[in-house]
Amino acid sequence: MGQLKKIDKKNKYIHIGIIVLGIVFISLSAFHENIWFDESYSVSIARHSFSEIWNITGHDVHPPLYYWILHIIWMIFGDQNIAFRLFSVLAIAILGVLGYTHIRKDFGEKVGMLFSFLVYFLPVICIYSQEIRMYSLAYLLVTIMAIYAYRFYKSIKDKNAMKNQNKNLMIFAIFSILSCYTHYYALATAGLINLILFIFLIKNVLKARKQKDLDIEDKKEISKPFKKFIIAAIIQVILYIPWLLFLIEQMTRVGGGFWIQLNLNTLIEVPSIQFRVQTDSTINATAIISLIVSILLYIYIGYRIYKAKKNKEEILPAIISTIIYITVIVAVLIISLIGSPILVGRYLLTLTGLYIFVFAFFIAKEEKKWITGMLCAVILILSFIGNYNTIKDNYDITNQEVMRFMEENIQKGDIIIYNEIGVRRSISLIFSR
Repeated sequence: MGQLKKIDKKNKYIHIGIIVLGIVFISLSAFHENIWFDESYSVSIARHSFSEIWNITGHDVHPPLYYWILHIIWMIFGDQNIAFRLFSVLAIAILGVLGYTHIRKDFGEKVGMLFSFLVYFLPVICIYSQEIRMYSLAYLLVTIMAIYAYRFYKSIKDKNAMKNQNKNLMIFAIFSILSCYTHYYALATAGLINLILFIFLIKNVLKARKQKDLDIEDKKEISKPFKKFIIAAIIQVILYIPWLLFLIEQMTRVGGGFWIQLNLNTLIEVPSIQFRVQTDSTINATAIISLIVSILLYIYIGYRIYKAKKNKEEILPAIISTIIYITVIVAVLIISLIGSPILVGRYLLTLTGLYIFVFAFFIAKEEKKWITGMLCAVILILSFIGNYNTIKDNYDITNQEVMRFMEENIQKGDIIIYNEIGVRRSISLIFSR
């Protein structure tokens, strides 16, 4: 008994160590004031009032929640790009902690530890964890939504968990609507999770009605979670109605033509985005390596699923997560093929929490430690490459050459005129402070 306690204590310290090192790792590239075009949009929006942000984003392609939060940060810290970046880092930091506080409790120490490890060291995270974009926030919100959807489901299946049923449903509903107001891929994910819960609850009620050994009171008790869920779903719909007109307008605009293109680069990027060590979607040596690693890992996870099903192990949470991730991709791909392209690899970052959970869940079932170690080593190598490149780019002294030129030459009253987006747009934003 004492030995087991020592092992458990040791595992907890290792887990906490992963969290501390992981937070440091994702923070390394965040302490700079440079911004690229997409970030310049976020920073410029943050300067507007809450009502202005609502109207501006309503005519763009992203919901307003992230920009509202940036506006609050702007009111506190002013035009400090580092503060905006550290908010993105904070979202990822919190998500990794959930591996210890939530995933570990729900699925065991090994799954929780691997979850935290992947949150911080999955290659793509090192690139996007410090960007002034909504991906980190969506990543966190969608994962919390999924965690509490599962806990609500468990409270129906397990009588010991019933005492937290209302709390689990409430937290799920809150983070579901927050996800919907953060990114449209997150909206699709929230819709799918709500639909899956609805189907499960309907089946549960219909099954209870067919059981002749249950009295009327028992059947009413079984139907209570369904009624609670319907109320929560209706509240979510009501809260989203104010944004529906904007959503319809945006869908129409995208249908009329958009910057996104569906090509070979996209089809290579989408299955390998989580292991990419570069921000662009061009096909090069690192992109091919990322794709090969991704495919090999998918084959491995497929094998682990086969083994788990053969041994009749409980794998439903991971299977449902896989179905949700793939369904969103397939749905977006179909829309892109029959309408206007909306499939973008980095948008899948909003679902990365589900992706990571699936990998952590099945890798945790590996009995051979050397295989687990090898998988983690490959991920670490790619992660270090990605983070090294990001750090090198972000802190490159040549980034300041244009700024120095502008500071030496710009005069009061000068107007900056440019005919293309990109660097000039970012510079004009900086000098308009």
